[in-house]
Amino acid sequence: MTQLQNYLFLASRFLLVAVLAIVVWASLKSTGDTIAGSDKIAHFLAYGTLAGLGLISFRRRINQIYFLLFCLALGGSMELLQGMLPHRFMGWDDMLANSLGVVTAVAVYWPMQDWINRVLGRTS
Repeated sequence: MTQLQNYLFLASRFLLVAVLAIVVWASLKSTGDTIAGSDKIAHFLAYGTLAGLGLISFRRRINQIYFLLFCLALGGSMELLQGMLPHRFMGWDDMLANSLGVVTAVAVYWPMQDWINRVLGRTS
């Protein structure tokens, strides 16, 4: 692994942790007025980004699968937790947007995985 590949790997792990923290924080904070439907886009992008970074950050397929399952469970549990907070509401449509973000990340990553592995210096 070259020094650049090492930096890319470390950057992906750092971003993964940062995005995870932001997703949890944003899921629990009080929300203001939003444009109708814009929160669904935010859910989709947040969980898609989180899942995509997990796919890049984890080398072994089993770890990638576990992380994707974690993303799905996190999306569901955050929505259920929001239903218990006085300033948030639980929404099945938000849960669906979270899940679609994860599924889309897999669909984008799958055809690009060989190229990503070459860039990161991973061998098959």
